[in-house]
Amino acid sequence: MQRNIVHGLLALGVLAISPACTSAPLPTARAAGLEKLDRCAGTQDGLELLRSTTVLRIDPIYSHVLTTNNGEERVNGAKLLVRPPTGMSTDQMDRILECHSAAVLLGQVSGSAVPSDPYWLPNSWVNIDVKPEGGNFAVTLMADTVRDNLQVLRRASRYADEHQLAVEPPLQ
Repeated sequence: MQRNIVHGLLALGVLAISPACTSAPLPTARAAGLEKLDRCAGTQDGLELLRSTTVLRIDPIYSHVLTTNNGEERVNGAKLLVRPPTGMSTDQMDRILECHSAAVLLGQVSGSAVPSDPYWLPNSWVNIDVKPEGGNFAVTLMADTVRDNLQVLRRASRYADEHQLAVEPPLQ
């Protein structure tokens, strides 16, 4: 009798844990899914886009989380405000960045090809969304965990430093 109860509890525990383990596809499965849908056809210019992007500003994205002491702000990603590449729509840029991320995760492109590349993380998926904002493009980058979002923010900050618009000092 006691053995049946223990086995029943173990089975219940496995069932309770199973959905949590399988709720989100693995990053490489997501990447392969993009390629399988032919979403990435014609997006081989991802590296050139990343190297030539001009960053105007970077902002952390925060989420408010309730805690026992009222609440706290947690990093939930980063937003890059970039100059729109000539002749490119937000949808095109979004697709090129997503496909670049997938190509790096699948080992088709070196992760070190662009220093501080914020559009991918090792063994993690980065959600990328490109929207118009004030004549520029707002590129939102978000991962699945606070740890990964902190890494996205660090990489995006370094990338922004390396790709900022050169502003001449004022004449005196």
